[in-house]
Amino acid sequence: MTQDASQNPEDPEAGRKAFIRQTFDTVCAEYGRGNLRFFEKAAAGLPELLQLRGDEQLLDVATGTGLASTLLAAQLSRGHVTGIDLSDGMLQQASERARAMGLSNIDFRQMDMTRMDLPEDAFDIINCSFGVFFVEDLNGLMRHIVTRLKPGGRLLTTHFAQGSMSPMQELIMQRLKDYGVDVPQAAWSQLDSEAANRDLYEAAGLSNIHHQRRQVGYYFDSAEGWWDVVWWAGFRGFVNQIDEDRIEQFKREHLQEVESLRDDKGIFFNVEVIHTLGERPLS
Repeated sequence: MTQDASQNPEDPEAGRKAFIRQTFDTVCAEYGRGNLRFFEKAAAGLPELLQLRGDEQLLDVATGTGLASTLLAAQLSRGHVTGIDLSDGMLQQASERARAMGLSNIDFRQMDMTRMDLPEDAFDIINCSFGVFFVEDLNGLMRHIVTRLKPGGRLLTTHFAQGSMSPMQELIMQRLKDYGVDVPQAAWSQLDSEAANRDLYEAAGLSNIHHQRRQVGYYFDSAEGWWDVVWWAGFRGFVNQIDEDRIEQFKREHLQEVESLRDDKGIFFNVEVIHTLGERPLS
């Protein structure tokens, strides 16, 4: 991980994308597994929300390791799923998942979601789970995504609700700062309420907007469970900016803080998500 990947003075957006791509190429092997199973639990609610007929053309934007796209492809006996992601490593995991599930109605393509090389008015449904907030121009991205929907098509997004991963998130952010890491505000906080998501959908011209909030958290047996989340998700890109010979010290100090959160059931990992579903008008 290069320390300045997110600080390209000539092209800040390119630097940001390089940082994201490097981070997720690094964590792809364990992303969404084990102690990161909140991603799988969040995806499990999508079929009920979408009430698929079975013949839809579906686009999964920022598909990651394919948790949502493969789950939805299994519901489409006569339909097809296209999954796109910036990270080649994540797409390799997604392809392996699809093969293991015996799915033949899904394909994956490496692609920048802000510049999709896909036809307009082509998809009945677009899903994007935990992806929109990675882009600075949220409204521009949403307008771009909506052009790929057929009139009458539906867009479903999933975002973390306010307070998710607290207080662990605040603890690690402060300790990273103590170690000299420049940590920006969590990107997902831009879309951590129903109101923020509704505003985004309405600005993109979507209507018939609905929200569903769900708790997908669980208890860790030990603070090491939280460290799995740190090490195998987006936090790792920031941890890797600490001098290598100080990372173990950082981990030890941080996990002592997390261990203090234990109650009689363990250490609760609070993850609440907001699903937002909207429709592109027919005209």
